[in-house]
Amino acid sequence: MQARFITVEGGEGAGKSVFTQGLSQALAIAGIPVVLTREPGGTPLADGLRELFLHPPEGDKPTAITELLIVSAARAQHVATRIGPLLERGSWVLCDRFYDSTRVYQGSLGGLDSAVLEPIIACSVGNCHPHLSFVLDCPAELAMQRITAREKAKGRDQEVLNRYDGGSQAMHQQLRSAYQALAKKFPERIVLINAEETPEKMVQGAMHAIRERWNI
Repeated sequence: MQARFITVEGGEGAGKSVFTQGLSQALAIAGIPVVLTREPGGTPLADGLRELFLHPPEGDKPTAITELLIVSAARAQHVATRIGPLLERGSWVLCDRFYDSTRVYQGSLGGLDSAVLEPIIACSVGNCHPHLSFVLDCPAELAMQRITAREKAKGRDQEVLNRYDGGSQAMHQQLRSAYQALAKKFPERIVLINAEETPEKMVQGAMHAIRERWNI
């Protein structure tokens, strides 16, 4: 079967981790083993950049352009040493976040213009583009409730959240709106998934889209 590259996107608290695991299992049941990975990260070097990105030194918050360069450096390594080789071998790759996150977080949220973003994105990925992207569409209030519940379940408080998890409701709404705009801009690639549904129904919706597209 031809290699496929699928990405999963969405704001904080949308349920990407559970959804990605569930979709991986559903694909395996359908006879399609898939390699899971994530961004920022996916290789030892990229994972180091992820840690720097999520938890910068105290008192030295990165600017939007600095964030762009960090995540793009991690992505370039990820694509060159892991995603690209896997696709060349015919594997299916399922990635938690890719360049749509950059467009939303550093672009819409960080204020960087597409004239700045797009050349750096292009440089970091070369010809490696997702065949299909699922965006988990989650209301801001629900996203914040999930984040709070998740941290309480782990016995942690708000102080340990990264700067995105701990953002305001307005920030979470801005993320959601930006992803919705991308779905309208790239309807041939992006499929919106209602994140208010159960994880099982979300995965069922994704599998339906995959079957329709590739007749598996």
